[in-house]
Amino acid sequence: MTTRYYQNTTTLICCILLLFISNSSLYAQIIYTDIPDVTPNATYSLDLNNDGNSDFLIQFELINKILCIPQHNNAYAGNVVAGVHSPYALSTSTTICDTLATWFDSNSPGTMAFGTNIGYWVAASNRYIPLKIIVGTNTYYGWARLDVLPSSTSFTIKDYAYESTPNACIETSSSLAGVDENSTHNNFSISQNPFMSSTTIQTSQHLNDATLTIYNTYGQIVKKVKNIVGHTISLSRDALPSGLYCITLMEKNQHPIIEKLTITD
Repeated sequence: MTTRYYQNTTTLICCILLLFISNSSLYAQIIYTDIPDVTPNATYSLDLNNDGNSDFLIQFELINKILCIPQHNNAYAGNVVAGVHSPYALSTSTTICDTLATWFDSNSPGTMAFGTNIGYWVAASNRYIPLKIIVGTNTYYGWARLDVLPSSTSFTIKDYAYESTPNACIETSSSLAGVDENSTHNNFSISQNPFMSSTTIQTSQHLNDATLTIYNTYGQIVKKVKNIVGHTISLSRDALPSGLYCITLMEKNQHPIIEKLTITD
């Protein structure tokens, strides 16, 4: 989700109202990536923040052993059982933070499952491995959701997510479908802002049945454009008085993109 900074109190108040009016989710900063369920023969390279760099290797080794191997300074949360570093297999609605547990980096590869009784991941279904990545001086927390066979002979990775606010906690959840990496990067630009009679809004991604809503500084809806398709939106002033407004652009169940708009005489 693109973070925008507001330069005056009126705009800030307006956009705070919008967050309540548009019923924005608590997961507004989560970058979620859904993928086709993958069952690799050997190793899956997990790029948690989709920046082109491998953050973790989920690796099938020997005949019945599955490992999580952090890359660089990244880490997983878990503990040590009988001398074995064991990543946790969390259930839904578990909070992942720095205080969750001990974090192990690339110096301590984690045994997710080994045989039929070693590791928290043996026969796991829809469980989450707690992860953290280090980017520059920032730390981000996330998870990946997987299944592991009772024999530990194969695993399936289903999706993953991370909290894009540094040091912020994230909760495990399988209910983020639709709030994916692709949708969070859809931004728009306004050709003329301020404008007098009309302006054009250009989106970075193709829209399908989107809705554009304009709010005044009291949080009241003053104009709405529905059934938007394509990349370009022509917006006319109509009878709107001059002043400051906030606009949201929302498609289906995705998070709204919020921007300020000024109309002049």
